[in-house]
Amino acid sequence: MNQWQKMIVNLKEKGLTQKQIADAMECSQNYVSNLENGLCGKRLGYDKGEKLKNFWLEHCSTTQVA
Repeated sequence: MNQWQKMIVNLKEKGLTQKQIADAMECSQNYVSNLENGLCGKRLGYDKGEKLKNFWLEHCSTTQVA
C-alpha cells in the first residue's frame, strides 16, 4: 500500500467519502477510487498530491502514515 492509498483509507476511516476527497483534490471520484485501489498514483502529480496531503492533514493530523 502506497502513501496515497493510506491517506485515502485514513480519510475514509474518519467518515469522509471518495466524493469529498475528490472535491478537495479537484479530480473525479473515479480517480480517487483508482488511487485507493492502487491502480494509479505511484507518481501522483504535485498539485493533486499536495491537495490530498493538505486535506489529510486537515482531517487526520493525529493519524500516522508512512
